[in-house]
Amino acid sequence: MRSFDKFYHLFQKTLQDLYTEPKEVENIFFLLMTHIFRCDKTTILLQLSRKEKINFLIYEKLIEKLWELKKNRPIQYVIGKAYFFGMEFIVNEKVFIPRPETEELVYWILQDNKNKNTSKVQIFDIGTGSGCISIALKKKKPEMEHVYAIDSYQETLDIARKNAELHNVEISFKKVDILKDSIFIPKMNKNSVSIIVSNPPYVRLSEKKLLHPNIIQYEPFQALFVPDEDPLIFYKKISFWIQKKLTGVVYVYFEINQFIYLDIIDFLKKIGFLNIEIRRDFQGFFRMIRAVYYAYKKN
Repeated sequence: MRSFDKFYHLFQKTLQDLYTEPKEVENIFFLLMTHIFRCDKTTILLQLSRKEKINFLIYEKLIEKLWELKKNRPIQYVIGKAYFFGMEFIVNEKVFIPRPETEELVYWILQDNKNKNTSKVQIFDIGTGSGCISIALKKKKPEMEHVYAIDSYQETLDIARKNAELHNVEISFKKVDILKDSIFIPKMNKNSVSIIVSNPPYVRLSEKKLLHPNIIQYEPFQALFVPDEDPLIFYKKISFWIQKKLTGVVYVYFEINQFIYLDIIDFLKKIGFLNIEIRRDFQGFFRMIRAVYYAYKKN
């Protein structure tokens, strides 16, 4: 039998070279332990302080998980879940792990629509991944009737659907390769209001070296990277689709690459988007942008 405190020291020693911040290793430890023991952090802290013993079979499972972490596998994939906006989401290597920066993007949308009637607003979550954006919006504003979550891959959408079921929300999922196919458009009128939100791939291949190895090794390549010669490829495709297919007022919220934010602003201005605002994330990087497009004419 092994004790909680001995496993804690082994955990730190095993991962200290992979994660330079001791606090990060500590956070990973508590995520794993609360998952395995199905309890809260306070319970684990008590067991640590009391140097309580760990059942042999459970200890073997912990060692197995620690070995996965040693191989750079993200903790979210190890335990099969991630937290976003205070909610639990099923994740695996088919979906990008939800990030705190994206929570800020969702919060921005919610703040902008805090006192508005959004029952008739159409929401398009393009590149939905785990479904975290559309599910969080629907959960926080259940009166939103028309929420569409779009992704290119069926396996990804299957996970997003499971997450929608987990949180008991109604969302329309659509399989569309946004670089090749036209996104489904429900019937609209000239006074329609739409919100487009997207956290598309935006890391240039030349920036790959800046990422933590666990991101490169395990998270889906197609959800991360864009070619250096056309890093705005997804923003362009979405924006041109808005111009061509939507009517009424369209509010756009993008998560962006902080290194090319000026290029994104210039592009949106050039094609007629107005009221462009950019915001920093909690780390101080320019990470999100909002703009408005008045699409009163149908092409």
